Amino acid sequence: MGIDKKFGSGWTATVDLLYTKDINAQMTRNYGLIKPTGTLVGPGARPIYLSSDRAQGPFGGATNAYVFTNTNIGYSFNASFQVQKSWKDMTFMMAYNYLDAKDAASIDAEISSDAYDRNPANVNNTNVEVLQPSLYGNKHRVIGAFSKKFTYAEDRMATTISLFTEYAQGGRYSFTYAGDINNDGSGLNDLIYIPTDSEIDQMKFSGVESEQKAAFKAYIQQDKYLSANRGKFAEKYASLSPWFNHWDLRILQDYKLTNGNKIQFSIDILNVGNLLNSSWGVRQYATYTGLVQPIAVTTTPGAAPTYTFDLSQKNTHFDDFNLPSRWQLQFGLRYSF
Repeated sequence: MGIDKKFGSGWTATVDLLYTKDINAQMTRNYGLIKPTGTLVGPGARPIYLSSDRAQGPFGGATNAYVFTNTNIGYSFNASFQVQKSWKDMTFMMAYNYLDAKDAASIDAEISSDAYDRNPANVNNTNVEVLQPSLYGNKHRVIGAFSKKFTYAEDRMATTISLFTEYAQGGRYSFTYAGDINNDGSGLNDLIYIPTDSEIDQMKFSGVESEQKAAFKAYIQQDKYLSANRGKFAEKYASLSPWFNHWDLRILQDYKLTNGNKIQFSIDILNVGNLLNSSWGVRQYATYTGLVQPIAVTTTPGAAPTYTFDLSQKNTHFDDFNLPSRWQLQFGLRYSF
């Protein structure tokens, strides 16, 4: 549903509302599993798959059977608000978008086993879908655009300066173990349990335990989501990367020839703020894949897991210096006749 409303001296306000409902959404299940019958030993006790809960291959050992299936849970709601106005030689626009999108599986792979591995699973039963935030889209996004044209030399020359800006909350991600803690066949999809300090003291770590325990406690404390949900299982895609912003600048120079043709020269500076200051326009990420795996785990049947925490991990987010965080310059030349 969309509504446009004109008001004042040439202003236009727009409201767009969009709701979608999944009828036959996709989800990959492992038909080599039945309902888990085991329970993890130690803090964060969760259902785990015993060898008897997994299909056995013809030559021994557990086997997996990945099947693309359907589910009817999932929806998205988009609300956009925009104001704009045009003058003779100037335009202005500003808009805000809110997105609430949830699904059973944000599939980002063309191979069924990868789609299964990369989908953070239901803690109680991997094959049972659960409605959680989608991996895709920004929850909050603000954009703005401004353009001003200057005409001179008896209308034979014109310079247009345009600015575009975007300010958005970063992408979603999940905290999962590096390792298959529930024995469901994937070393990527198991959401972590966020222990309290006293529970960390009970956990078994490889290497120098005191150092890893202290570092893991500090890592949890510095993260807003982890520190607020201690004693709980992390939720799928419940965490959000920091807000980011960038400004793009375009300069157009027009030359009108005596025969009526026109030459236009353009300069585009993407992320122009980063050109002015190297610390501006730099994006921060927790992961490029949607999965943050701060702690590794190895398991032995009937025993408590052994955890490994990398002492170099101090912060959840890191500065990214790929192209989206760098300023870029391009030139263009156009001849119109």
